[in-house]
Amino acid sequence: MAFHNYILLIVAILLLGFLILSSKHNLIKKRGLKRVVNTTAIIAIVVMTLAVIIFPGLSSVKTTGDYSYASCTLELTDTSRSEDFKDDDSFRKLSVLVYYPEGSTIEDNTCPLIVFSHGGISTKASNLSLYKELASHGYVVASIDHTYHALSTRIDGKRVLIDSGYMKELTTEDSHTDINNSYALFQKWMGLRTGDINFVIDTFARASGKEDDSIYSLIDPESIGVAGHSLGGSAALGVARQRKDIKAVIALESPYMCDITGIDGDEFTWNTEPYPCAVMNIYSDTGYPLLEADNKYVQNKNYQYNSGSVEYHYIQGSNHYSLTDLVRTSPILCALLGGGYQSGYDNLEFINQKSLAFFDKYLAK
Repeated sequence: MAFHNYILLIVAILLLGFLILSSKHNLIKKRGLKRVVNTTAIIAIVVMTLAVIIFPGLSSVKTTGDYSYASCTLELTDTSRSEDFKDDDSFRKLSVLVYYPEGSTIEDNTCPLIVFSHGGISTKASNLSLYKELASHGYVVASIDHTYHALSTRIDGKRVLIDSGYMKELTTEDSHTDINNSYALFQKWMGLRTGDINFVIDTFARASGKEDDSIYSLIDPESIGVAGHSLGGSAALGVARQRKDIKAVIALESPYMCDITGIDGDEFTWNTEPYPCAVMNIYSDTGYPLLEADNKYVQNKNYQYNSGSVEYHYIQGSNHYSLTDLVRTSPILCALLGGGYQSGYDNLEFINQKSLAFFDKYLAK
């Protein structure tokens, strides 16, 4: 349990003790004041107890690499794109969480770069266990907060929340009742996210040869991979189609939205050209059945095999959200959103193991 939760529990216990003593010894004489104090204390106790229960702050999965690691948050401005969610002609700005290895034995331009894209309603911290594991093995991991797609981020020192219009799009989109609307939304979402990922890759790759004694100088611009969860994995797959410098892509339960080329009746049409890089898909009990039932997952079914540089894994007993660190930060929310409690640490360890082996195979030198 997180340290701050112990503080909350101590405060709740002290408040409970105060209520007991106050009632026993009649410490507060005025009836009105006593009612206010007691009500406030009870509410505070309930809120703090629920916070500890819902967000226990369980520890991360233990890393297995030889390197210690550190993290920092960068704020990057893409001067080639205006911010579509604002009407003041401002440029698009992104907050990027970077995990990187530390050690005197690490030579410049030797660390593969992994760029990660979070799910539809999430943040750049969605898969911390994976970032830390990769960093402990010598990878630099850059996870993007897709501004206005992220649940919450911070830009220019101000909190920026998820856009309400985007939230409505996500929650009402249904490709089985209005396939034309879905196609338009997929193009819109993927355009924004692939633009963000491409910008971050280009920024890191350019800086890797120019900046000394920085996280950029660690990066090997010839060893680049991308990954993502859900909508973020869809964007990662799309970027892997667009760029020749991507050698491997991991999608955690993601439809191949960028491979949709159009509509034919009630079905999507697809780009069926082989992928130019290695691909790995990971599914849970939530997504795996969709390969047979959902028109967004037709391409996933096409890649439902393990051969050459394409592979997939299905984690039985897991759900969509237990493929992220939500399963340890809030097991209750993960169960409620995903439809049942799951053993999260096993899932995260499996994802770490398979992802590391996959990236080592195609990116490590």
